[in-house]
Amino acid sequence: MMTETDWIVLAGSAAVVLFMIGVAALLGFRQTTRLDEADLARLAAGEGARIDAAIIDTEGKGAFARLADGNLLIARGMADGVSARVAPAGALGLSLERDGLRVSFSDLGFAPLKLKLASDAPDWVRRLADGGQT
Repeated sequence: MMTETDWIVLAGSAAVVLFMIGVAALLGFRQTTRLDEADLARLAAGEGARIDAAIIDTEGKGAFARLADGNLLIARGMADGVSARVAPAGALGLSLERDGLRVSFSDLGFAPLKLKLASDAPDWVRRLADGGQT
């Protein structure tokens, strides 16, 4: 059986938790970055390259692009920022799945990226997934 002191402690704890949730909401804890073609162009320009072709996941959380120099740009929206990698085509594992594309990396520092696509993958992505060149 809970005592009066237990009820006071429980109520105080609940109030503090609600206060912290309110502060987090004001600070935008649910904010997420949505990638678009302008973001990809900016990321590519930062690498001294330009984009030849790109696909962006249906939710805007990830993107995969072929750069003019033959490298590939992989970007992932994370909270209010973007994490990106540029890699040669041979350094990535690509597999087409029923509803999208899975990009895996040879190192463990960058988790696999799953892109949900609204339609079939473009030909250049299919060629890469089949082991061909860009």
